[in-house]
Amino acid sequence: MARSRDGKGREVRLPLSDIAAASLANLGMLAEATLGEGDRPRVGNDIFGAFGRDFTTADGVRIMLVAITPRQWSGIQPLLGIVEAVQALEAELGVDFARDEGLRFTHRDRLVPIFDAAMARRKLADLIPAFEQLGVCWGPYQTLSQAANDPRLFAGNPVFSTLTHPSGETYPAAGFAGTVPQDARQPARPAARLGQHTDEVLSTVLGLSSAQIGKLHDDGVVAGPEGR
Repeated sequence: MARSRDGKGREVRLPLSDIAAASLANLGMLAEATLGEGDRPRVGNDIFGAFGRDFTTADGVRIMLVAITPRQWSGIQPLLGIVEAVQALEAELGVDFARDEGLRFTHRDRLVPIFDAAMARRKLADLIPAFEQLGVCWGPYQTLSQAANDPRLFAGNPVFSTLTHPSGETYPAAGFAGTVPQDARQPARPAARLGQHTDEVLSTVLGLSSAQIGKLHDDGVVAGPEGR
C-alpha cells in the first residue's frame, strides 16, 4: 500500500487492491458479473466491444488496427477492397455493422478472416497515408522486448530511469506514473537493501546515540545491510 499526504497534511492511501478493483469496475467487468451476465471471456488480442486486433501486412509487418468510429469503419473497407464481402456478411447475418460497433465484436470471428486476407495483400507503406487521412487507430504490434526500445513508452519516457538494482542488474525502473507539469520529476530510486536504513531510523526516529546504536549491533539486536 502506498501512503502519502496531500497539501493539507491529510493522509492519502493507495492500496494496489483498490487500483485493481477500480480498473475492473471502470472496464465494465464488475457490472457484467453483478448483473448476472457472467465473467467476461478471454478475447486474445481483440478489442473488447468493438473491432480491432493485430494483422500482418504483405511485407510481414504486424500491426494493431482498430476501427471504432463510423468514419473509420466506413473508410477502411474501400481502402482494403472489402466492401462487398462485408455487405454480404451483413446480409447473411441480418446485421448492420456501421450502426452498431458491438456487433463487429460479436461477429469478429467472421469479420477477421476478411480483414486478414485483405491486409495480407497490402504493404504497410501503402496503407499509412490512408490510415492517417481516415484517422484510423493503428500502430506497430510490439513484444515487450521490442517496446523496451520505444522512446514513447520506455526508452525516452521520463517516468523511467535506468538503475542498478540491489541484484546487481541494470534495467529501467518506473517512477510515479503521474506527471505534475510545474514540478521537476525526481528520478526513480532502487529498492532499499535489507537493513540499509537501520542506523538512520534508530538515530532520527528513536533518537539513539551512535554508541547506543553500536551496542545494538554488537549484541545482534539489529543488523545493517552487511549483516554486521
